[in-house]
Amino acid sequence: MNYLEITLIALALAVDATVYAFSYGLVLRQERGWAAARLALTVGAFQAGMPLLGYWGGEMLRSIVSTWAPWLVLLVFCLLGSSIIHNAWRNTASGESVSSSPLSMAGLLLVGVATSIDALAVGACMALGNIGGPQLLLGQAAGIIGLITFICSLAAFHSARLLHHLPTRWLETMAGLLLVGLGVHQIV
Repeated sequence: MNYLEITLIALALAVDATVYAFSYGLVLRQERGWAAARLALTVGAFQAGMPLLGYWGGEMLRSIVSTWAPWLVLLVFCLLGSSIIHNAWRNTASGESVSSSPLSMAGLLLVGVATSIDALAVGACMALGNIGGPQLLLGQAAGIIGLITFICSLAAFHSARLLHHLPTRWLETMAGLLLVGLGVHQIV
């Protein structure tokens, strides 16, 4: 596997995390810098670690992941998306919605796992197809995947700010629907 192939795989794997980061960037109004860094670091680390886990897990792990991965992603994204939509339409005393606060640690871990399950499957495929060569090359591939996911997520989160002039309630509804759609796309 060469660097171009690894980069293309990394870009494909980064899509879910990038879409989530963009959606969250739409709704977050406070502590944006710290939240963006935490989110990008989390999804980047999970995207880097999951191919290694998948590689070492081999065929057994691949069969489990391929069966349940789309449904797990659907469940997590639908829960997160519907929560954002619900909070968008439930006003607080100040008129600002509840979902505009940074992600909790549990939320970050859920997003990290949900957006990197496909990276686990890629790692298992690398093991089964004997792709990637020596462990050093596998480590480099995992590092590139994690770095590209980090960069894409950070860029998507901050680019969402361009839409902040729109009403918060509608931005949050759009972000929630985007996440639900991404989850549904996993099983279609």
